[in-house]
Amino acid sequence: MDLTGHIPYSNMHLSDIKVLIERGENDSIEFKQTVPSPDKIAREICALANTRGGIIFVGVSDHGELVGIRDYFEEEFWIRQGAEDLCMPAVEVRFEVIEVKKRDILLVHVSESERKPVFLKHKKKRVAFIRQHEENVVASPERLRLMAMETRDTEITFEYGAKEQRLFQYLREYGEISAEGFAKIAGISATVASRTLAALVKTGTLSVFFREKQEYFCFTVSDNKEPQTVSET
Repeated sequence: MDLTGHIPYSNMHLSDIKVLIERGENDSIEFKQTVPSPDKIAREICALANTRGGIIFVGVSDHGELVGIRDYFEEEFWIRQGAEDLCMPAVEVRFEVIEVKKRDILLVHVSESERKPVFLKHKKKRVAFIRQHEENVVASPERLRLMAMETRDTEITFEYGAKEQRLFQYLREYGEISAEGFAKIAGISATVASRTLAALVKTGTLSVFFREKQEYFCFTVSDNKEPQTVSET
């Protein structure tokens, strides 16, 4: 039975779809057996849009089992509500259907936002999510600043002062640090630490990575030497 209505069948090769499903969930692929509610799907959409975009497979269990969808109308309605009404700014989504093993699977293509960060409207406190492997995690203040800088294409040039030198000294010795740790060793506020780390990531001086849902910062350069002084403009 054709459930698609105005939603087109996908032009993707069936073999490619099967490969994506077999690989499992990751930072750009999400499985949903059903769409539970606009609020919950909005979190998935927000995280994908703040990362690099991706595909939500509706009708596939968390373990990659193909269960299919009975009727796409409710799923499409809730997904559009989550993307357009609950995400700020709204996120562009595109729908396709593909038949896999006689089951219809709804593909929801989520575009990477050009206006990061994307927040959730229904939260009392502004919250944005990003993808970390197959999970959605709350974006840190440093990540929010970095996304905003990238969206505005902000040029960052400044002079490395005492707090940066203290940071580099610590990184040479220990290799990594959290934002909270930087604020503590440098004797600065969390806001200043966040702003400084985001700027250093934007310039390519530092890289950021996750461990147990906590962000850490380390030197980007392979020889672990801090960069030369940059003059403030």
